Amino acid sequence: MSQDNQHSSSQSGDTGKDVESLDAKSETAWRDLSSQVIEGRAQKTAGKSNDLLLEQTKQNPEAPTVPVFRLWMADNLAMDGNHTEAIKHYDDCIDACQSSRPFIRGQDFIPGAMTHKAQLLSQVGDFSSAISTFGDLYNYQSADKMPALQAGMIAEQTGQEDLAYEWYSRITTSSASAHTDDAGELARRNTERLKDGKVPYYESATELAETLTYAIERQDIPMLNKLVCRSHFAIGPVGGHTGFESLEMYGKFLEELSMGAVKVKRALLGSGGKRYIPTMNWKGSCFSEDVSLMITKQPKGWQWTGIVLHTPTEFWLERWKPAVLQTNDPLPFRLKAPWPKDQCFTAGGLWQYVAEQAIVLASWPFGALVAAGMATGCCGWGPRGYYYNSAPTHDEEDAFAIDFTRYRKYVPYDNESGGTPVLAAHDGIVSKVRAGVGTGNSSMDNRVEVHHADPANPSDTTRFTSKYLHLEGPWKIPVSEGMAIRVGTRLGLMDDTGNSVLDHLHFSIHDRNLPYAGAPEGKSVRPTPMSGVTLGDDDSNKCVKSDNIEYTGTNQMIYPTGFAGQNWLIVPVGLAVNERPPTSIADQKWMMVLSGVALLNFKGTG
Repeated sequence: MSQDNQHSSSQSGDTGKDVESLDAKSETAWRDLSSQVIEGRAQKTAGKSNDLLLEQTKQNPEAPTVPVFRLWMADNLAMDGNHTEAIKHYDDCIDACQSSRPFIRGQDFIPGAMTHKAQLLSQVGDFSSAISTFGDLYNYQSADKMPALQAGMIAEQTGQEDLAYEWYSRITTSSASAHTDDAGELARRNTERLKDGKVPYYESATELAETLTYAIERQDIPMLNKLVCRSHFAIGPVGGHTGFESLEMYGKFLEELSMGAVKVKRALLGSGGKRYIPTMNWKGSCFSEDVSLMITKQPKGWQWTGIVLHTPTEFWLERWKPAVLQTNDPLPFRLKAPWPKDQCFTAGGLWQYVAEQAIVLASWPFGALVAAGMATGCCGWGPRGYYYNSAPTHDEEDAFAIDFTRYRKYVPYDNESGGTPVLAAHDGIVSKVRAGVGTGNSSMDNRVEVHHADPANPSDTTRFTSKYLHLEGPWKIPVSEGMAIRVGTRLGLMDDTGNSVLDHLHFSIHDRNLPYAGAPEGKSVRPTPMSGVTLGDDDSNKCVKSDNIEYTGTNQMIYPTGFAGQNWLIVPVGLAVNERPPTSIADQKWMMVLSGVALLNFKGTG
């Protein structure tokens, strides 16, 4: 597939060119099928709705909705574990996209279909085809560097280092940055790792964790120097994101390791391709109290790639301030909190947690009681993530993103964000879904993005875009691109995929009318009010209690599709006592008597 085939609307974020409007009947069918497919997935019967989708494509094979229906069919099969058939259906979707115009402004379904196809090919072990598909996707849409990164990582995984170098070289950045979610920066660092060749790889997380535990407890600096992945050394707070750091900070880590009797907790936190080894009793100015070592699964095996701060010090608060503070107008409509009703999540709160933890530490020997007192609120209490204007990930076009976390009430430090349903914050149309990576994957996240209409111009259905990052996978996201969804629709479950540190939700909403280079969805804006809670510039650490009721289709109209009845009789009305009989037929009163059974077939739920 050549890049020339790409729709012009997807190239430039155009809001109207080459769009085919739906007639009333087609739009109704599209919206109804969106709800029915989502309901089927919620009931773990995703594939059963494929008959309905196939019938729609047969009724009008030239309709602009055919590509999106074929995409939904493929996603259904992927969710049901029928990977071989799903791959074929993604090809059908790609073919259909090339022969029809989109019906949603700025929407191109080819990248989503190709991404999911490539991920499935990798899962079934067809690595050559997976690399080829990611390569085709990069050639089709070269502004997105992630497909080239994924192609290189699969090549590296399968021992094709020359091919990995080739893919990495196409997208590598010219200079280093701290961004752990930038595909070009990851490609540059992956190239460094390949050239180094000295860092050992471990077959299992447990084996590496045992080796690191031994080295930390004995302060074995030579062993730690052998284990650390210098090309990917990153540091970040719990509930937030990591940023790449210089080896100078690794040196500071070794220096402060020798300052006290650091102890390793005999536990391995996290799941999937990202695990955490908790340690305690740090006494330094950079590394204090509890610190975890992050180990991640790379193409050739497990490596020690970072450090997680449970209690960042003032040193980090200054280091993580962005160079330029972003400002813009707030969102022109209200949002629901993107999690279920009556659950509470804290909006950011990293700086406030550092101050509160200082109070806990200063309250010895009653610190545990003070911490328990802080955990009595609806959001609980523990390490928080980033709020507005916080480097290295909540800056520039993402300056008004928020990391949301919640902790078990009355139990300080017990993060229970993982597995929480993520709900749509507003009505809209699903614009992007990435669902095929496993939990804890560190190079790519599972995410959902949703377009929302401009209240001042309802015909512009794509001005605003909400983003929901770090979702669980693979194939656990119950929506697909091109679906019309209502507020409260479940989008997935909170997890730790991508550049995250333990389970949380990274949420942002963007305005296309605030352009930013390389971000067609535009700059982020303040997502406020949210479930009635104001989230202004000074509202970090606010506890947001949701009033978002999960939409399950129960308020759909119920209507009969068929009726059958039998047995009726018209008879004279009986006379009352002492009532005179009628003198003519015109004076006679009659009644109709019905008997038998009435049969009704209903469609809908409720």
